Amino acid sequence: MLEINNQDRGIGKTSKIIELMEDDELALCLVPYYEIKRSQFPKELQKRVISARSFKNVYDELQGRRYTKLYIDELLYSNFFIAELFYNLGRRSDISIIVYGTEIGK
Repeated sequence: MLEINNQDRGIGKTSKIIELMEDDELALCLVPYYEIKRSQFPKELQKRVISARSFKNVYDELQGRRYTKLYIDELLYSNFFIAELFYNLGRRSDISIIVYGTEIGK
C-alpha cells in the first residue's frame, strides 16, 4: 500500500509520525537528512529512523530489519524515488509506505 498525505507546513506531520511510531514497534521512518533524524526524533526512536538519499542506501539500511510500515517524512524525495521504493518494497503485501510531506511550491 502507498499512501501520500500532502499537508501544509507546520501542522505537525513529524509529530504525527512520532506518535504512530510509538504505537507500532514494526514501523520505521525515512528522512532525507541526518540532521532531521537527530534534531526532531526522540532518542528512543532514532534507531528506527533512516537517513538516506538513494534507494541503494535505503535498501542497505533495511537489510535484516523487521518492519511492516515505512513512513517517509517530507516530500523532498522525488516522485520517482517514492515510486521506486513502493515498487521494490511495497510489492510485498505486508509492507505499507506512508508519506507525510508538503509538496514543493506550496
